[in-house]
Amino acid sequence: MQHSEHVMRLLYTPTRIGTLEIKNRICMPAMHNQYAENRYCTERMTEFYRARAAGGCGLIVVGGVGVDPIGSAVLMPTIEADEYIPGVRNIVETCHEEGAAVMLQLFHAGRYAFSMLIGGEQPVAPSAVASRLTREEPRALSKQEILDIEEKFVAAAERAKSAGMDGVELCGSAGYLISEFLSPVTNKRSDEYGGPLENRARFGRELIQRIRARVGPDYPVTIRVGGNDFIPGGNTNVEAAAACRMFEEAGVDAISVTGGWHETIVPQLPMMVPPGAFTYLAAGIKRAVSVPVMVANRIVDPRQADRILCDGMADMVCVCRAQVADPDWARKGMEGRYDEIRPCVGCLQGCLDRIFSAQPVVCLCNPQAGYERERRVTPAAERKKVAVVGAGPGGLEAACIAAERGHEVVLFERSDAIGGQIWLSAAPPGRDEFAQIVPYFRNRLERSGVEFRPNTDATVELLQKEHPDAIVLAVGSEPLVPDIPGIDGDNVVLARDVLGETAVLGERVVVLGGGAVGVETALFIAKIGTPSAETVRFLLMHGAEEPDRLREICHTGTKRVTIVDMLEKIGKDIGRSTRWVMMGQLRAFNVGTIKGATVTEIRDNGVVYSRDGEQHEEPADTVVLALGSRPNTALAESLREAGIPFASVGDCVEPRMVIDAIHEGFLAAMNI
Repeated sequence: MQHSEHVMRLLYTPTRIGTLEIKNRICMPAMHNQYAENRYCTERMTEFYRARAAGGCGLIVVGGVGVDPIGSAVLMPTIEADEYIPGVRNIVETCHEEGAAVMLQLFHAGRYAFSMLIGGEQPVAPSAVASRLTREEPRALSKQEILDIEEKFVAAAERAKSAGMDGVELCGSAGYLISEFLSPVTNKRSDEYGGPLENRARFGRELIQRIRARVGPDYPVTIRVGGNDFIPGGNTNVEAAAACRMFEEAGVDAISVTGGWHETIVPQLPMMVPPGAFTYLAAGIKRAVSVPVMVANRIVDPRQADRILCDGMADMVCVCRAQVADPDWARKGMEGRYDEIRPCVGCLQGCLDRIFSAQPVVCLCNPQAGYERERRVTPAAERKKVAVVGAGPGGLEAACIAAERGHEVVLFERSDAIGGQIWLSAAPPGRDEFAQIVPYFRNRLERSGVEFRPNTDATVELLQKEHPDAIVLAVGSEPLVPDIPGIDGDNVVLARDVLGETAVLGERVVVLGGGAVGVETALFIAKIGTPSAETVRFLLMHGAEEPDRLREICHTGTKRVTIVDMLEKIGKDIGRSTRWVMMGQLRAFNVGTIKGATVTEIRDNGVVYSRDGEQHEEPADTVVLALGSRPNTALAESLREAGIPFASVGDCVEPRMVIDAIHEGFLAAMNI
């Protein structure tokens, strides 16, 4: 196998945080994963971290871990009492066995706590400033309560040390309690904890000083901060750097820098965020301090990570979701096996969306994430011939897993290429990283020895001739075309043809359907005629246009787009972590929305619809159908009639999401 010629210079060199020696500069930062049970660390958590430690990660930060009940949800682990130490110790011993250093992040949610998840208690904060995230108003802490919380942090740090943790990290980012004290938006106090930045940083400084006094001078204490709140009136990178200087003076050993708060209108993690977009925040803080600085957010490739370090932006890189997608990310990068890394595409479907729904973290691209013990890929007891029909995401995963288990696999595909609807998913603006799934599977098919047969219609007769021992159907779905007068007109096209760039569009476009596909298609059309990012950079750097005018140009294309939907909520099936971003893009691109409307006719010059008992018409030169899909069941029905057993996965069972197809493909192959 040929590997890239990129030469790693810093990523795999050892480093130190205080007295702690770390074998490389890769950190898996703290992330909520909902694997705790009754607030105890579990075997599921232990096995999740074992896989990442065994995969070569240098430092793992476990957490956030609560320091008291009112500051962390029942779904989170805690270390508020000695009884929680054994579960933490299991993680420590496991990570150490696999060669990784491990630290514990100490967490208090402050005003971001949901009262229903903390026993009905009112959340607490520096001041009684309502949270846009929870829609609740917290109670302002008294000075004595502040000191009591500080003592809980200190006691938690001592327990972490007794559990064998190599150090502790304070969660001072994302809008949680420490950052609430730091921000003038949420800290309106008039005592020594409010007012100027020095006072607003007092809570963080005191935490560091009090923990240091109790754990000793040689025990690593770090803090995770937001490099910019990205909140109107909040701290910028300038104030963040000044606060970090104070934290260094207080005795912190390293600073981990992430992006803004959960309330920010600036996207932090979705795939529309360019990889490494926020490294400049870490660089700004690194210039202000002398302790090691870690950088986070959208670091997805080892070569990218190495460049960040070589460019002097940070001393370590935090690689979170990319190591969820591939626990062997670090080792594969060290060995130059870049094309074998299972990509994180920034979809957030399995991680952040599920966290917001109080469900355990999984991964779109990695069906084993969160199931490390029960979904181990083991050799098949008997080698069989397996036919997989359809080279979309579900079929690709099924074919690869079956082959990797030792089966002889033939993959049939009606078109001339793999990927299926992944290509369409990657077409809308800001969604292009979905396309990374395709070359990953292409390389994996080759390595695993799958025989790929493109341009082949796998009929019952063909499958009977092949004599497979097992058949997996992953033949996808087809667009739903309802019986509406005029729907067969020359001005009507399918969303998949628009995204595939085979449709010709007029100036006025109406998209029928306001689900995920409809929204993505509308944004794809609205972007037509806008300048590229490189053009915008050129114009900005040369002062050709004022920034406000550039922003206007970026959102003014050559098409006028309107979405028409029967429901009262557009984008209802889009994940919570992404929907708000896409709704903001619809507004920015001036995409019109007509909700609660039933289309009764499509004409050459527009769409007729009824709403609230009245008839209306929306002008249109082109009408785009994004009304959902129905499963392709013809082959399944023919196989059933012929008495041939098979398993179906993905959209041919029921049209859903890529994550469902890949997970079902994995499980189907494991059952052969």
